[in-house]
Amino acid sequence: MTLLVAVLALVGVLIFPAAAAPRAGALGTIEVIISAPDGVPAIVNLAGRSQYIAAKPPSGTSTTVTLAVGAGTYRVEPRTVTFDGQVYPGRAVRPTVTVRAGQTAQVAVEFAAADAARDLHATAVEQTSVSLTWTSPPGATVKLRRTLLDGTPQPNQGRGTVVVTQGTTAVDTGLEPGRRYAYSLETQTARGWSEPLTVVVGTAPVAGSPEAAFVTSPTTLLATAGDVVSVITTGSGIEVVLDSRVPTPLPGSAVVLPVSETLEGGFLGTVQSVSPDGRRIGLVAGGLSDAFDYYSIDIPDIPDSLPADDDPQAGMAATTMDLPSQAGPLAPAEREAAAAASGLAAATSMGAAAAAAAPSLHCDADLDALSLEYSPSITLGGHFSATVDKYEVLGVGIPTGASIDLGLRATVTGAMTVGSSAEADCELHLPKVTRQLTVYPVPISFTFTPIAEVEVDAAVSVSNLGFSATAGVRVSGWMGVSGGSSFSGSREFSAGPLVPVAQVTGGIDSTIGGQVVVGPGAGTSNAGVVAGVGGTFSPIDAAFGPAFPSGDSRYLTCMNASAEFSAGLYVTAKAWVGSWSATTTIAPSALQGSWPYSGSPWDLPDGCADAPAVDPGSTLLGSGVTEVTDSIGGLPTQWGHVDGFAPGEKTWVLSTGLVASAIGTPGQFASTDLGRSGDEMLSQMAGQPTYDAAYYEVTLVPTGDTLHVRYVFASEEYPEYVGSSFNDVMGVFVDGVNCATVPGTGLPVAVNTVNDHTNANYYVDNSTGAAGYSTSMDGLTVPLTCSVPVTAGQPVTVRIAAADSADHIYDSAIALVDGGIWAD
Repeated sequence: MTLLVAVLALVGVLIFPAAAAPRAGALGTIEVIISAPDGVPAIVNLAGRSQYIAAKPPSGTSTTVTLAVGAGTYRVEPRTVTFDGQVYPGRAVRPTVTVRAGQTAQVAVEFAAADAARDLHATAVEQTSVSLTWTSPPGATVKLRRTLLDGTPQPNQGRGTVVVTQGTTAVDTGLEPGRRYAYSLETQTARGWSEPLTVVVGTAPVAGSPEAAFVTSPTTLLATAGDVVSVITTGSGIEVVLDSRVPTPLPGSAVVLPVSETLEGGFLGTVQSVSPDGRRIGLVAGGLSDAFDYYSIDIPDIPDSLPADDDPQAGMAATTMDLPSQAGPLAPAEREAAAAASGLAAATSMGAAAAAAAPSLHCDADLDALSLEYSPSITLGGHFSATVDKYEVLGVGIPTGASIDLGLRATVTGAMTVGSSAEADCELHLPKVTRQLTVYPVPISFTFTPIAEVEVDAAVSVSNLGFSATAGVRVSGWMGVSGGSSFSGSREFSAGPLVPVAQVTGGIDSTIGGQVVVGPGAGTSNAGVVAGVGGTFSPIDAAFGPAFPSGDSRYLTCMNASAEFSAGLYVTAKAWVGSWSATTTIAPSALQGSWPYSGSPWDLPDGCADAPAVDPGSTLLGSGVTEVTDSIGGLPTQWGHVDGFAPGEKTWVLSTGLVASAIGTPGQFASTDLGRSGDEMLSQMAGQPTYDAAYYEVTLVPTGDTLHVRYVFASEEYPEYVGSSFNDVMGVFVDGVNCATVPGTGLPVAVNTVNDHTNANYYVDNSTGAAGYSTSMDGLTVPLTCSVPVTAGQPVTVRIAAADSADHIYDSAIALVDGGIWAD
């Protein structure tokens, strides 16, 4: 099956500058006039002290090639052309041509069809036998010979093992599976023996082998690594320099290049240009029908093992962007710089083998307010079957032409952790993954160039966010001389979301997809190759968001997720037989668009959207009090119901930064400049301005005469900034009077009043991690309780607040223990 972009029309042969110019002053010119039937290419060698090539493209009946050559005499050597099943010998008007310095000499060469057998082709290609047929002139005698191509030259007259013929057919047996044989058919008429007509046959491989059975003409060059001196991609094709022992391929003929460092998917192209010395060849993308009369490959199952374990691209490493903690006290200017720099730090964790193919992360965001960790895994699998048959002899169930049955599936898994206080738009460019399906006679591969995109449109702090999804497509169809073409597509896809853990939720869009190309030369993206199937393929296009608004107590416990599979795939097919040819690009409707996964949208965890709402007061307020009204001040990201601030207790946390940043371990760094105002009452207590304040205010009616509030104060200012102006503060104001004081004193609880030096019995050093605590804050108080006399039955207003002091950075928080407001 030939599945490539249309080959560019060959309207002429571009002549590259010669590799080494003759000596100045000794140049002359040769005009080589080449005539051949329309559609037949030709080559003429000029052999003297230097060697030159004059080539005619297939189009037209005549071309004139002008060569600047060194003065001297040259032998004119037309190369016999075997093209489209017929032999075309060349005849020069004279055997030599002499060129004088500064003058022009002309020589004419004509190619015409020989009176010989034609249309030699295979009617059956098995593992151990090949059946052949041909057409002979009346009264002619033929001789068929076979040669095993194991690195030896292709056969010519008088070489090889004689194969018994019966009329115009032959069956050659005793062959080996998966081997390459050349058949040479010589014809004797009244004029003598003709130049041989040849074909090359690859016998059917053993079952399970990823190789093809094929029949190709001698004009096709199946190049080996030793045939290629150098190769470069040009953006529109390939320029290859061939070894001097390799015959110059004909213009318009096919050249198959092996897998190499430059061509990781190999290349199948047709000759567009030939340099004067015949070594440098320009190729444009071609297809299987350019190279083969018959080609059949069947790979029934491509396992989900892309890339292989020993492939250096195997590590889809996690790319992390974190806010690391700082060591040692810093002066005010230094700490501002350190806080900013910490947000720009990026770390990539991957093995040495994967380092060469490291993913790259690009974010359009304020990076000091963003943390992102993502390690997606992508595997590809499927099946690939294709057939090209120019003679309608070997094809099964298709007209003369080509058919394909291709399946492609991608499995994407991975969880991300996102923390952001602002909008963010990130792209993670992952290593291109290539699966080589077969390397001989034509390299055929799957390539996928994936990009993971993450877009955050609100404050977010969530982990374990992602999917395990498999998306697959199938393309099948045919094109031929009769009936035109018919292609169809189908799809299969399934997905299961992971259950996220959120401290703050917001809108997140996540996509994993990219460009996929399947076919010959598919690894050469910048050579303009689109082979078989190509286009966009996105196994995951997902959106996440909170199921409830930020004021709802279920806000952090329930997320909504939706996901769809999208594709924009097309089939590019080319086939031809004789004078008939067709090139077409088809975009099956089944492979264009987006389709939701079964079950989408999901509530995560399952059923969480049906849970009843929990008012903060219903868990925060204990016995002896009845709520009248409550409110929260600050951003939604500053408030959360979490574990970690009191051993064995759940707490409602108010933070001067992100609640998400306050959860974790001391190795993390909680510092976010929200750019918000402070609290007037806290500023009076601190004696200087405060910033990024957050508060909870509740009016309640006590049944007893003493009101109690149980809380914990925590700060990232510990221990470096104890005694400094960065004295972050908090307050528990009951009817306007602060009761959050150090026990036995009137000092308000703050960084400077409770620490490892002052009132140390109320302090917990968490700089290296304290048992029972799971917060990133480096220090905090033990659970403290303030008690205030009240009048039973009379409403009381409690306002609990925390703020940064002197600057906006290095977060602090107050945690209110569940049931921690009560009266007796």
